[in-house]
Order: sequence, then C-alpha cells, then structure tokens
Amino acid sequence: MNAPVTATPVPAEPTASSARNKRIGDVMLKVENVSLSFGGVKAIRDVSFDIRKGEVRAIIGPNGAGKTSMLNVINGFYHPQQGVITFKGEKRSAMRPHVASQQGISRTFQNVALFKGMSTLDNIMTGRTLKMKRGILAQAFRYGPALKE
Repeated sequence: MNAPVTATPVPAEPTASSARNKRIGDVMLKVENVSLSFGGVKAIRDVSFDIRKGEVRAIIGPNGAGKTSMLNVINGFYHPQQGVITFKGEKRSAMRPHVASQQGISRTFQNVALFKGMSTLDNIMTGRTLKMKRGILAQAFRYGPALKE
C-alpha cells in the first residue's frame, strides 16, 4: 500500500500591506495596561504598546490626551497606579529619571526656547549626555570622536 501524496502549500507572495505590517526586531520597550490619575482626572487609561529595535513610533493626540503624561511614565518622572513597563527585558516599577537616562531612555521637553545656534538634533541630544561614551566637555565642544556619536 502506498502512502497518500500530500501537497505542501506554497505561501502567497507578500503584499505591500503585509510587508508593512510585519514587525521585526526585539521588543525594546513594552507598556502594558498602564493607567495614571491625578486626583479624579484619568490622564492615561489602560494603555498598551511596544516598540521594537529600529522602530520609530509617535504618540499623537489632542491637547490633554495624556501624551506628555505617557512620556513622563516611560522615563520614570511619574509612576503609574496600574500597569507594567518593561525596557530591554527588565521590568521597571519605580524607575527614577536619572536611571532611565543612564539606561538609554531620553526625552526632550516641549519648549519653544531651544538652545540658540544648535540644530534640532543637537537640541535633542542634550538629553543623552549621560548615555554617550565621550565626556561632557568633548560633547560640548563637538571634539573628535564625540562628533561621531
């Protein structure tokens, strides 16, 4: 008696939308069911998302939607009443802002008074000085290897 012959399905060619939706890379930041309240005001209610290595994400919404509060929870400035934040596989319950910065989480504040004479990138990078390998003086004077960072 011969064994039945079965065909192996051939996967369909990926479409543009399926290629766009395919996410690769390790999860670097995971926010799970995070909620934050100020008195009776719920600034963030049960928010979950993740960011994978190499991804660029944006938090958008109208004034008062909780965007800044969410960033403040991620960098440890606020501590949520509910939920878990995991960064590079390590759960953070009460991370302090300077620890977040040392581990690579940085942010800039919404401020129209940027440092004059500096590019947008330079203004953003001012929040990363603790994480950079070169000393603060080399960074300030844009000296040698600090320029490459």
